[in-house]
Amino acid sequence: MSLIITFLRILSLLTHLFVSNQGTSSLVGSDQINRSLPPEHLEALSHTRVAAKPGEAGARDLAGSWCSAYKRSDPERLAALETREMEIVDRFGDWHHLIGFKARAQFWKDGFDLTNRKHFRPKCFIQHVRLIGLNAAIAQVTVSYDEGIALADGNRIPPFSEIHTLVLANVSGNWLITAEEIVQQNSWR
Repeated sequence: MSLIITFLRILSLLTHLFVSNQGTSSLVGSDQINRSLPPEHLEALSHTRVAAKPGEAGARDLAGSWCSAYKRSDPERLAALETREMEIVDRFGDWHHLIGFKARAQFWKDGFDLTNRKHFRPKCFIQHVRLIGLNAAIAQVTVSYDEGIALADGNRIPPFSEIHTLVLANVSGNWLITAEEIVQQNSWR
């Protein structure tokens, strides 16, 4: 049953993505709608190294930047890589609808604050990137915690790994993450 709900959530997120980007192409002779990045993105992305690259290269660079920011426990950087309105289904199946830079950064900060950052050493690598249109892509990133996660309260989560499925949108020439789903891949005993 949860697989069906997860599938419906992803389908809903993709529908939202296509509606907000008006599909993947424009009609011949129609006027392009010029959208600019919200001010929060212009400011937040000004210090980043994500260059505007077309196609799969840009989507892959974004996924790599996400891995880098996640490994550094950098909530502001992660929030800067996301669209203004972001949806996340966490590894527990809870849905989070985050609007605005502060809400997105706070979501990541709250998660990182649960960990003992001194001992937080996830490994992160891109499994797969696939374009699903001119302005949309799916990236799957594996995050593994080979030593588990030391929590701030002294407890420890045993070793495991998870897949982060990122729904990416090309917004005004910049690739951004519009949705994310996290699924636990396996655990060690």
